[in-house]
Amino acid sequence: MKKIILLISILVSTLAFGQEEVPYNVLGTWYNMEGELLTISRDLDEVTFIRKSKVKTLAVGKLSMVNNNLHIIRYDTKDEYNLVYKITGTTLVITQPRSVRAWLWTKIQ
Repeated sequence: MKKIILLISILVSTLAFGQEEVPYNVLGTWYNMEGELLTISRDLDEVTFIRKSKVKTLAVGKLSMVNNNLHIIRYDTKDEYNLVYKITGTTLVITQPRSVRAWLWTKIQ
């Protein structure tokens, strides 16, 4: 019986700590030189994002952390991927999906 309880405890703790928490300093509104706005916000237990140009919405979805990368699940299209990111002060660099390019964002709020 003790072994079963121990096994269940290990499984539950693994599930609880499998995903990392999105860093607080990633939340906010970001601007890039192409005139796009990226808003990352916490909505209850989810972290959501919306990326807009001056005239239209470019991407909407959910964001989480997996292995120190941003795990993206898009709502506007059926797509899911991981992105490498680095944040320093008010600058956020995020790799673009399936590309060798990256976005350079500056925090405005």
